[in-house]
Amino acid sequence: MAASRWFIYTLLILLRFYGAYYNALPGYIHPDEFFQGGQELFFGCQQRQQQLHYLKKPTLDKVELSREEEHKHYESNKYVVDNIPWEFEPKNAIRSIVPPAFMTLLPLRVYSVLRSIITSSSNDGSIDCPSSVDNDAIVGQLSGSEILIIPRLFMTFLSLIFLDGCLWILVKYTTSAKDTTTNKKQSSRNSGPPIQVIVLASSWPILVMATRPFTNTLEAMVVSLLLLIVAMDHHHSISNKNSNNKISNQSTIPLWIGMICSIGLFARFTFVFFALPIVLLFLYNRWRASDNCWRNVGWNLFSLALSFLTTSLLFVTIDWYYYHYHSPGRDVDATICSDWSCRFVATASKYVVPWNAFRYNSKATNLAEHGLHPRITHALVNMPMMFGPLSLVGYFSCIETRKEYASSSAEACFRRVLCQSTIITGLVVLSCAPHQEPRFILPCIVPLVFLYGQRVVGMDNKQPNLKKRAILTTLWVVFNSILYLFFGWLHQGGLIPSLLHLPLPVNSQEASPEIVIYYKTYMPPTFLIRGRSLENMACNANDERRRVSCERGISLACDNPIIIDLQGSEVDDLLEVLHERLPCHHRNEQSVLLITPAPVMISLSEKNWREYKFLSVHGHRTHVSTEDWPVFNGTFRSFFDQLELVTYHVSCTAEV
Repeated sequence: MAASRWFIYTLLILLRFYGAYYNALPGYIHPDEFFQGGQELFFGCQQRQQQLHYLKKPTLDKVELSREEEHKHYESNKYVVDNIPWEFEPKNAIRSIVPPAFMTLLPLRVYSVLRSIITSSSNDGSIDCPSSVDNDAIVGQLSGSEILIIPRLFMTFLSLIFLDGCLWILVKYTTSAKDTTTNKKQSSRNSGPPIQVIVLASSWPILVMATRPFTNTLEAMVVSLLLLIVAMDHHHSISNKNSNNKISNQSTIPLWIGMICSIGLFARFTFVFFALPIVLLFLYNRWRASDNCWRNVGWNLFSLALSFLTTSLLFVTIDWYYYHYHSPGRDVDATICSDWSCRFVATASKYVVPWNAFRYNSKATNLAEHGLHPRITHALVNMPMMFGPLSLVGYFSCIETRKEYASSSAEACFRRVLCQSTIITGLVVLSCAPHQEPRFILPCIVPLVFLYGQRVVGMDNKQPNLKKRAILTTLWVVFNSILYLFFGWLHQGGLIPSLLHLPLPVNSQEASPEIVIYYKTYMPPTFLIRGRSLENMACNANDERRRVSCERGISLACDNPIIIDLQGSEVDDLLEVLHERLPCHHRNEQSVLLITPAPVMISLSEKNWREYKFLSVHGHRTHVSTEDWPVFNGTFRSFFDQLELVTYHVSCTAEV
């Protein structure tokens, strides 16, 4: 039994690390992975391209522009991808710089140092790699694939510690004395990973989302760590109730809780909705453990608040330093006072990011720009989508809650209240906002698995029926396999490979494209085009499919092209951009690529495109866009052929 559990859990760990590699799981879940995770913010290529943008326009020949022309050209640039996300602009400042620096810069810095040590000590020679034109002094010159993979591996490693590890300890060391005595023989036989840990490791949010630099993943890790500390504190307060050194052993716990709460709050302000019941139950437990002494509660609250404020001040200082000095487009008001401490006191209040984020998200007009959902979306759609049978078991268990409380020990009852209140409070408060995305409820996964992980696979000792256990386990595996393949492999699955293939010439004689237009896709992260050069390319044309295969070498980072993101714009917007970038009324030597899902091109081909022709250059299979599903034309082959992100070379139909 123990050997089989270890075998299954080891396979799941290997699968998690394997999925961190982009070729294994090219799925694109949400742009926030790149634009809030720090990869695009720190390493995006588009900001420098915007500065050079006017010099590359075919209609300009080093002529001074009038105000009307400047406004016109500014309007034409509104679709150009900017690597500075709006959340990190000083005028908004609703995201702390610490989480993306931790998830992205820290592992890349360590990787860069290790790589330099290995390459310097190697006598096998080194690759000729010129200095980056962007002067990336932080981690040296890294390719887009390295910037993509290293943070994913780092987050995968953290997920093993703060998700799997916390749940493992929570299951092992917070059982009551009665449960330990009753199950002593069984636990000795079944030593190995707990069932709950295997259930957690086999869930698709852990296999896909937890391996990527989402702030939601950090939030889930901090929630699970906070749950563990409070549950352990309650466990020790019961087991050491008559011990003289009880207070000294646990006197530092409020300090740790305050620091952890500050970290979670600056990772995402929604953390407070999950953490509030945990902190209240911690104070309640301390009050009961001290024989209802309010002075003890006051001291614990003071220690917690002191640690929380101290850590928060550190976060505010770092954010102030970034926004006030290092953020591109900064507006430093040096007229306030010359001393930095004086400027900090005068301007730091603008950069308290949790408060800024709360104010922004409390306005429905702001949320409307990101999409509005019914208030029941989290409960009826997102919970089943994220957790599947686990959420259904949780809903049905609410009916049996009173019976379970009556038959449980005091410690088991506390654990149940702790986890259920975390889930309910977070779910209810988040449901009050009209903008609801599935990843927002990711912190619910550890308390859900802790409570119902055994029951969801029929191994809670209340359902000894082996047939029923097999059915429930199969249902759990099938659900997670389907969602794992969809979000990890198919969903926008061609976008990342398409960026890593840039620049892609139409043939071996033609220069690399200067303009790449993404249409009807998610936001393209420009850092992925780092480390690509045309000089080291060997291209071979395939006449059968009219596509080109190329072998590439690493050279200057962020050389070209300019990336334009039309997202879900109308066809008229696409035509307007083509008229601006590729005017056919005079001779034009610019090379333009259009990257769009195959079903979109089918609808575009029905339009009357007299000026332009589109040549299929390359395609990336396994691409599904939920906004533009494939069209069924009577055969499954034609349907599956549309699961592709296709790169088209755009040219004028006739030379002028």
